[in-house]
Amino acid sequence: MVLACVLAPGAAHAGRTQFGWLFGSEVMPERGAEIQTWITEENDTKGVNYHETLWGIQAMIGATDRLEVVFPAEFTWLDSDVSEPVTIWKRYGVEARYRFVSGDPVDAPPFAPLVRLAVKRDITVRDVAIVEANFVASTVTPSGGVMALVDLGIVAAIGKDDQVFEARPGIGVSFKVVGDLRLGAEVFGHLSFETAAARWIAAGPNLAWSHGRSWVSAAMGIGLYQIKTAPALQWGIMF
Repeated sequence: MVLACVLAPGAAHAGRTQFGWLFGSEVMPERGAEIQTWITEENDTKGVNYHETLWGIQAMIGATDRLEVVFPAEFTWLDSDVSEPVTIWKRYGVEARYRFVSGDPVDAPPFAPLVRLAVKRDITVRDVAIVEANFVASTVTPSGGVMALVDLGIVAAIGKDDQVFEARPGIGVSFKVVGDLRLGAEVFGHLSFETAAARWIAAGPNLAWSHGRSWVSAAMGIGLYQIKTAPALQWGIMF
């Protein structure tokens, strides 16, 4: 994978994001394929010294130039004052991302809206389905030097007798520094509709870099409300 990152030619026009916690507005080109993985952490949340590290990996396929199909799997490590540390395979599923405008680097307009819908199976709670939906909108300057993005997400855990909802809003900006290196900042949060203790908001700097057919992005979230830190790292390799 390291050699592929270093040696692969061409530009990475893939389903990447320039942010750590926010979904991007790019999708795979038709018949394109990518392996993407990410790590996120929630440190000292929920009032019980709760810590969570999530590792996800997914295959992404360009069904058309605007429609991307994704097959994710997620693993988590959990620890808190009220439970012992545990590592589990948490979820798997399928999702679709549709970009409403062309993603071609030449023809793409400055404003790009995208919708995402995912359905995942919770392996640990067998009778619960996880449904995720996002509306993402980005705008870039004519030179591509500045990008601003809004990500409005919602997650629903739907069971036979109960439903739990959580909003996941975020906003970010990314500036081109030199070459394909970008720096910026983002604000994001997980806001439970039912439990105040499960709500948190963080903000911090981010960076993104693409090289050949690979890319990487990261953010260091500093807690603004009910969380200490929330770092995130994503990377992908297009085939």
